Amino acid sequence: MSLDGLRAWIGVVERKLTMRTRVFLVLVAIAVGGAGAAIYLAIEAKNDSLSKSELQQVREELTGTSVAPAEGGSTSQLEAEVSALQEEVAALRAEGGGSSTGPADKSGEKGGSEESTGGVTPGSASGGATVPKNPKQLKELVEKAEGEAKTK
Repeated sequence: MSLDGLRAWIGVVERKLTMRTRVFLVLVAIAVGGAGAAIYLAIEAKNDSLSKSELQQVREELTGTSVAPAEGGSTSQLEAEVSALQEEVAALRAEGGGSSTGPADKSGEKGGSEESTGGVTPGSASGGATVPKNPKQLKELVEKAEGEAKTK
């Protein structure tokens, strides 16, 4: 082999090695950047995450099971207050000149016509007391009353 042939061969090997080195350095830079981004996102996710107790509290709020056992008796108390308020409304209507035909029937509506209650239908938003017609409405009224009691 001649010396010129060896120099040419070494030049080709050197160019290949240079190209491989550059490609390797670019890949290392991409890998380091990706790892850094992954670490940053993991730290941010950990900081923004809920603890197990916070997650359990949110689940209880969503399912409605966060009511303390001590508040279980407040439903009957609220029912009694609703009854008393209904009686008070009936008495005020009687004093005001409007005649109410009696206590609520099983459907929760008062008897009589709109004229006998001053043009306001019982249970409407503009007039008389709302009488719950089913347990769901009663539960909503209880939750509303509890919310108002907590704000006072």
